[in-house]
Amino acid sequence: MSAPIQLTRMHKILIGVVVAGAVVIAGIGFAGSYAAVRELAIKKGFGNFSYVFPI
Repeated sequence: MSAPIQLTRMHKILIGVVVAGAVVIAGIGFAGSYAAVRELAIKKGFGNFSYVFPI
């Protein structure tokens, strides 16, 4: 059997940076996608519902 992996402080910091970066990238992607779909909904005449429609 192998020994359990020990995470050093540096490993934990790097994992935190990677997770934070992934969350930021996901947020940017969601915002861009939401804006594009909302704009299409406005063009198709969804009115005020176009703000909720992309969700």
